[in-house]
Amino acid sequence: MHTVPRAQLTCLLHFQASHEHLIHGKQEGGEGGWSIQGEGEQNRVAIYYILEGVLQQDTGGLEIRLVKNIVSLASDQMRETQEATTEVKVAASNTLVTLASCYFDHVMYELHCHLKPPKLPEEFILVTLANLSSAYARKCIPFVRVTLNTMFSMLEFVKDGRLRQAFCGEEYQDQIFEHLSWLLEQYNENTDVFHVTKSLSQLLEVSGEYKIPLPDGKFQAICSALHNQICSQAKPLSMENHTELVHCVVQLARSSPDDLIAFLHSQLEIENEAVRVASLNLLRAIVGADLPETRPKKCLIVKAVKSTFSDQNATVRKAVLHFIQRLLSLQSVENCAAWDMVAHVFTEFSVSTSKLAIPEENTIQTLCTDILQCLDTSVTGMTQVLWPRLLEYVVPVQYTGTLKTLCRCLRELAEKKQQEGEEAACLDYGGPVKLPTPQGLLARLLVVASSPYAGEGHGCAALQLLQALHQNIHVAVGEMWGVKIPSLLQYIEGKVLVRRSAVHGA
Repeated sequence: MHTVPRAQLTCLLHFQASHEHLIHGKQEGGEGGWSIQGEGEQNRVAIYYILEGVLQQDTGGLEIRLVKNIVSLASDQMRETQEATTEVKVAASNTLVTLASCYFDHVMYELHCHLKPPKLPEEFILVTLANLSSAYARKCIPFVRVTLNTMFSMLEFVKDGRLRQAFCGEEYQDQIFEHLSWLLEQYNENTDVFHVTKSLSQLLEVSGEYKIPLPDGKFQAICSALHNQICSQAKPLSMENHTELVHCVVQLARSSPDDLIAFLHSQLEIENEAVRVASLNLLRAIVGADLPETRPKKCLIVKAVKSTFSDQNATVRKAVLHFIQRLLSLQSVENCAAWDMVAHVFTEFSVSTSKLAIPEENTIQTLCTDILQCLDTSVTGMTQVLWPRLLEYVVPVQYTGTLKTLCRCLRELAEKKQQEGEEAACLDYGGPVKLPTPQGLLARLLVVASSPYAGEGHGCAALQLLQALHQNIHVAVGEMWGVKIPSLLQYIEGKVLVRRSAVHGA
């Protein structure tokens, strides 16, 4: 550790003693001793220059008590409104900036103590913050968000022209964003990458929240660096680092959603499992964040995901299904080509049906079933997406495993349409949707209902759908089915309860 020369150490000790005198309201001098408050302005400035010279040689060997005293005294004099001249304030500010080389957190903590809305800070608090950002931009990164949050919250209260200039002319964020390249390069070093990701995350949060544009050419570099980290198989990602990397990508979506979606779409065109899965998972995270900036872009996102539909890799297929699951769980599915996603779930269910001996295909079919079971017809836009297209999947035998969910959704949709009026509930058999005929629907649902105890409640669901679709089956059956089907359901459900009781009792 560097040793401070005796004469300079004496200077520091006298500086400390002067500070203690100030704290106790004393004015003490004498041979070989200083009292800064009692000296002329030039002497005070000179002492700061001497002190600054000493601190430039220090490598962290000062006692923390002495550091805190220097910080406190310099801060006090920097903020004096009457006695201290501008020259003294500049010297005190420069001393704090020099001290921050080894004791950055102590200096930053002191400055933040004087950023307390709605009280406005003194001008040299802002000047010192700006100088710190210039001298130690990388060290400022963890503090950038809280600093800008506080400053922006106070800006509306600033009336003094000089102070407002200190606020508006402050280049705190500009200095820090200049070091993005250095930060990205740290991913190539043998360092703790989580702290790199955390710092990057803090910068991107500020960029997104305050609409601060990233430096020219940096957006693509950040996208590539983050994506490479997630895809890299050289060393496993920790859970906390993976979470933070995904958070960074979501923050990029706030800054430039079109560019980010285009980048991820380009990655999906690469025929590599890890790259495609990572890109699909990131698109799922962006959709799930439901940001105001990305809501109008859901069609672009869905278009990107659809480009992978032909991929036969089981891991990629599961990633696509997880994306669809997240998309369909949003509060709105309007204007996002959601039907293409729903139809793909049925396609995957059908494909996996003939391959259930393969564990991964079994997992895929279970995931398809889970997605369909979670379809919520009350979600905004869901009725327009599903009605009447879901009827396409009632008759084909390969979708029998989805019938319970199909019947439940269709019954809810039919009842919604009936509330809109008889005309809205009527099916258009001559329209663009290829619907089953009334005879086909009736035959299929009656066959399913004839084995009410088979499957997982398919029979009861089929009967309930028949009742809901009565006017589309035949105009003459509505009144009769309205009486007969509820009593039949009651009988079946009673029998089921008896059977369950017998099983549990045994």
